[in-house]
Amino acid sequence: MTPREVLAEMKLGEFVLPKGIYMWLFVTLLHRDTDNWGPDATEFKPERFANGVSAACKYPQAYIPFGLGSRICPGQNFAITEMKVVLTLLLFNFSFDVSPNYRHCPVYNMLLMPKYGVRLLVSKVLNTPK
Repeated sequence: MTPREVLAEMKLGEFVLPKGIYMWLFVTLLHRDTDNWGPDATEFKPERFANGVSAACKYPQAYIPFGLGSRICPGQNFAITEMKVVLTLLLFNFSFDVSPNYRHCPVYNMLLMPKYGVRLLVSKVLNTPK
């Protein structure tokens, strides 16, 4: 959740929010809003980001995985760089397939996660030096 100030009076459903109040937003709901991301907003589709966030959704400012402003995650750049390195090493050395027994059943428990886990079939890739 993240607090946001209402900059101008607005209507949200049946509620009128006056200018100057603070409201709490669930970031997960912003990231799954079909008005912003389209009818497949709840589907895992990393390819939607192939041309950047601005091409992936209607309101790119609503994509805030690391927060914004004075409370932005201080480790954002480190986390992204570290994950790129780890992902590169994993993809270079292994192949991954989802188990045929996988049951797609996402649940929200502060984070979006698979209810029954994800079983992967992992195989070592034999990389021969050139």
